[in-house]
Amino acid sequence: MGSCGSTKEEAGNGQNTTPGDTTGVTDTEIRVGTLMPISGNPAAAWGISLSKSMQAYFDYINDQGGVYGRKIKLFVGDNQYSGPVASEAIRKLVEQDQIFALIGSLGTEAHTAVYKYLEERGIPDLYILTGNSMWTVPVARNRFTALMDYTNEGRLFAKYVAENFDGKKLGILAQNDDYGKEGETGMKEGLKELDANVEVVVEYYDATQSDVTAQVQRLKSDGVNIVAFWGTPVVGANMMKTARETLSWDVPMMINSANALEIVATLAGFDNIEGTVSAVIGVQSYELDNPAIADKKEILAKYAPDVVWDNTSLGGYVIAQGIVGYLKQTGPNPTRESFLKTVETLCEYMCDTCLVPASTSPADHRLVDAEVLAKATIDRSTDPPTFKWVPFGDAIDFEGTRDCTVPTPPPGAEKEPGPPLGSELKK
Repeated sequence: MGSCGSTKEEAGNGQNTTPGDTTGVTDTEIRVGTLMPISGNPAAAWGISLSKSMQAYFDYINDQGGVYGRKIKLFVGDNQYSGPVASEAIRKLVEQDQIFALIGSLGTEAHTAVYKYLEERGIPDLYILTGNSMWTVPVARNRFTALMDYTNEGRLFAKYVAENFDGKKLGILAQNDDYGKEGETGMKEGLKELDANVEVVVEYYDATQSDVTAQVQRLKSDGVNIVAFWGTPVVGANMMKTARETLSWDVPMMINSANALEIVATLAGFDNIEGTVSAVIGVQSYELDNPAIADKKEILAKYAPDVVWDNTSLGGYVIAQGIVGYLKQTGPNPTRESFLKTVETLCEYMCDTCLVPASTSPADHRLVDAEVLAKATIDRSTDPPTFKWVPFGDAIDFEGTRDCTVPTPPPGAEKEPGPPLGSELKK
């Protein structure tokens, strides 16, 4: 295989990678990078856990010899949830660390600063951890998202509001950027499509803020009947504490799926989050009676004992597991082009912890197009009480790939460590 400094060339508009490009691949190693907030912002609560759990899974695979004899080396770039910082961090990952692919880029502003740079160079840009529609509309050859499109998730939440709060007033608290505003737009569009009689008022907060007391006070003064939140975990938790404890306001709440985390419940307090509605795409980290969850917790405890086992660390584990699956399916001679072809040929693939299938095509680069609504539930029969997100209702989907064929694994793939391929987990 080529060395780390092999045939990388710019790919013009990013729709095609350079044939035979093996940058980041050697006989013994595959270099991948992730771009996360590790410092300087409340969103670091996500970034640290995600990156450490990715590393833990790769260490687990590397101890089994790696994939086709190549160990996976992860380079972590700290974007501090900031565009300018992300721009510098990605250049180091690409130009100094010579990564084969970027896996997991967290933050709308941060990824906005780097996505064109990656596209122009044909660098695989996978599991983008922001649901803005701009990443997949129009489709770019190198880019795939890991979250439901925020606009579609807004429509999903609008369905719940229309069915349960018709004739009432919706208050939205949104981060003042594309992240928050796309969620807001999706909810408004969804309510209009459903011909719902729901008045909407909106309050914004800046991404660097954590105190949203003034915004919550204004929503209460406006007399809203349900609050929907689009933002980061610390702010979401503070919103709930402010409403319940400071303002004695028991208004029903919804929080977007990126906040369906135990850390939000812990920061907010169980009494404050109870009854809140969100959405999930997989089995939850505390469902230890599920063998797939129990195994993952055990592996993480061995390879990253300092990382709290929760839905965030489970998410990092699953992203790394997905990358290993793609590398197995790509075969023993991976190039960026063959790797991308693998990623865009998923067909109703159900990972071992998934509640919804994943399908992709050359015209559909969204890995997640469906979610299941879930309610924050406290089990007070245990000592101490325990927190759970309990799914309810059927999955609501906006799937862009309806007809597909399950790809055939390459010869010898079954001998490699990592997740099963093909139809083995298709449900």
